[in-house]
Amino acid sequence: MGERAATSITLEAAASQVAHARRFVRRSVEDVDPAVVDDLQLIVSELFTNAVEHGASDTVEVVVAQRPDRVSVTVDSRGPTPGVGPATDWQVADADALNGRGLGIVRELADDLVVERDGEEFIVTATLSLRQHAGR
Repeated sequence: MGERAATSITLEAAASQVAHARRFVRRSVEDVDPAVVDDLQLIVSELFTNAVEHGASDTVEVVVAQRPDRVSVTVDSRGPTPGVGPATDWQVADADALNGRGLGIVRELADDLVVERDGEEFIVTATLSLRQHAGR
């Protein structure tokens, strides 16, 4: 498999669009272990949900980029993100917590995580190494 161009979709910032974002991720990757696809779908679910709940934009952009050794998913939203600290601080919440699990789950699943704040944009890119996840 060679390098593929990144694919993107812009969706309405609504909880009802999370399933559409998951399907987009699944359809955007080729020849990837199903467990990696599952992880990517969980990552986009958590990031998209956070963008909807905490962002101020009417839309959320999802970008999938695949290379021979890795695949990444980026969620780009606009609006203030108070309370979102650096990715190194993201932890999985306690089992009895009512919320706060999403970013910790993303941090646990991703091999590399980049968080960018550019003016009113909040961009999170989670990358999974295909070699590291082979045959999990």
